[in-house]
Amino acid sequence: MAKSQDIEAVDEIFQEGKVIDGFTLGKELHRGGMASLFSATKNGIDLPILLKIPRVGRDQPVESLIGFETELTILRSLKSPFVPKFLGAGNMATRPYIAMEQIHGRPLEDSIKEGKNFEIDEVIHIGADLAQALHSLHSQDAIHLDIKPDNILIDDVGKLTLIDFGLAHHSRFPDLLAEEMRKGVGSAPYISPEQVAGIREDARSDIFSVGVVMYELLTGELPFGNPQTMGGLRKRMWAEPFPPRSIRKEIPRWLQEVILRCLEPRAADRYQSAARLRQVLRDPESVKLTERADRLEPPSFWENVRRWLKAAGYEPSPCPRPSLSNQDAPLMIAAIDTRQSDEALRLRMQNTAKNLLQAYPESRLVCLSTIASTPTFEGKQENETASGIVRGHLVQLMEWAKPLKLPPERISYHVLEALDPATRIVEFAQDNDAALILIGASHKVPNKVAPWRTSMTKIVEEAPCSVHIVRA
Repeated sequence: MAKSQDIEAVDEIFQEGKVIDGFTLGKELHRGGMASLFSATKNGIDLPILLKIPRVGRDQPVESLIGFETELTILRSLKSPFVPKFLGAGNMATRPYIAMEQIHGRPLEDSIKEGKNFEIDEVIHIGADLAQALHSLHSQDAIHLDIKPDNILIDDVGKLTLIDFGLAHHSRFPDLLAEEMRKGVGSAPYISPEQVAGIREDARSDIFSVGVVMYELLTGELPFGNPQTMGGLRKRMWAEPFPPRSIRKEIPRWLQEVILRCLEPRAADRYQSAARLRQVLRDPESVKLTERADRLEPPSFWENVRRWLKAAGYEPSPCPRPSLSNQDAPLMIAAIDTRQSDEALRLRMQNTAKNLLQAYPESRLVCLSTIASTPTFEGKQENETASGIVRGHLVQLMEWAKPLKLPPERISYHVLEALDPATRIVEFAQDNDAALILIGASHKVPNKVAPWRTSMTKIVEEAPCSVHIVRA
């Protein structure tokens, strides 16, 4: 099984002119906080190609690997004219990359930064196209969760494309961000109230973000600013944005109605689908006007107090979730100890997993490992950094799963930081409605959560599902 010190550093693998799995790397186009982007070519592919490589090494957040795995899982599952075509991917151990169609469009953010004055009809058109793109995703059980001008590309003929699925959620796959980060994630100006509360499975969060984008394009301002604290983010759970028509008088009443409805704190008060949002933007006559349409003044002090008190016990609206049958398509967790080397036990666990997966052809497998912590002070070598260590454990999980020969949509890999591995595994199983946890009982010194109790005992006692113990 591969060890982290045997894994070639990512920066050494991806350099201009190198050939990776038939992809010839061109110039590095962008180096962001989470990933690097390279142009590329490959025989047999006529599309312009973009290679996305996770940032791994010193001072690189572990979230870059989580985002990479999330985007890989979701992008390869999507079939939509509004997202880049998925063209391939590499192995986390030797060549971690995602190959996709390179979109020759400009981010909407560029036009905003240039101070462009968007015509009202243009904003309506962008909003409708954005709603149509989101409907395409939502109908495939995917939610973007990071809709913002940076992630909206528009080409010379006006075609809109959504990019960057590193924060996305898919109902058919385990949610790496919900499981590993345990906090609301998103871009501060555009994040929905329920995302602030850590809820990631509500498609109406994307509708809220569309409202923010349209408000910004029309007025040049952000409805809730750009808060940098949790207190500032939570304000949108009750605050009423300044009416757009008080900033730009020519905005039609019906359009203010649509935007302010998208920005309602409770998801149940917004449009309930992207398809419906697109319909009202295409057909203003179908918009039912309420007091939202006539607002011209910000709420009074006492109205703000009333709304604040009402939101004091804010709870996200119930959201429809695609039904998942635990009987026909169970989620199984294989808890692998990547810190020990008990090959006999790992082989037995592989054979057991094979038998269980054959018994349930629609089942999915999560390969899970826990580590105590990553270093506070990182070394210079990749394998001495937090992201490098996590990558090393991910590689070990992938090596363990190779003999199972599962297609990508049936398997995922997670490395969780936990001082109490048993509790974290139990929480993971609860969060994902797991049907079974597969764990190994090693003859080596067991992990103990108390002098009289091992981690395995705790998992058996507290797990919300069946636990299958494998002994070597």
